[in-house]
Amino acid sequence: MRSVTKIFAVIFLLTICTSSHAEISKVTVNKAWKRITKADNFSRIPINFEKDKDPNAWVKFDDAGTYTVHVTRGLMKILDTEDEIAGVLAHELGHIRLGHYANNVSAMRTRSVIGINSEIHTNYHASATSFGQRQETQADDYSTALLRKARYSPRGLYDALTKLHDKSYVSKPNSFSIHPASRERLANIADKAGITTGIRINSLIGMEDIAEIMTGKR
Repeated sequence: MRSVTKIFAVIFLLTICTSSHAEISKVTVNKAWKRITKADNFSRIPINFEKDKDPNAWVKFDDAGTYTVHVTRGLMKILDTEDEIAGVLAHELGHIRLGHYANNVSAMRTRSVIGINSEIHTNYHASATSFGQRQETQADDYSTALLRKARYSPRGLYDALTKLHDKSYVSKPNSFSIHPASRERLANIADKAGITTGIRINSLIGMEDIAEIMTGKR
């Protein structure tokens, strides 16, 4: 009887570990994009899937005033849920809807190499290679509101960007530096999403977060 119990326990743990490190598919990305654009009444354009190992997503703006949306293989590998990719896509759509490209010539020219990953890893203040603090906050707020409208979890963007904070996910660790202001940004998203526990439930019971709290790492 004990051996049977142990077997079931092992199977249960393996199931949790597998589910917590799953990756999303192209089907999931396209499904999320369809729901997000439909909820926002936006003329949906195809998603361009990139083979880049670095986790990233961006919108490329051209001189003709048209956009293309890009998602990397690296991003799909670290996200676990449709809510998370929906949060990222809603954020990028927010930049379009709020006119940030039209108001930021530098961003328009560099957005194809900046993207969501660099937004969380670079300084939160305006620069020649990123949107300013106000624009990022506006896009974050837009994403949270749009997630609710599309019937996704409002914490989707928060969970996605929290994972992008982990430099182990970046194939070139020295390419980005995490600044304290990024935590301020996450705090704002958490507030808008109604997150009060401070625990990220990325697996069935949020094992990684609970472990960090219990060992005093958080």
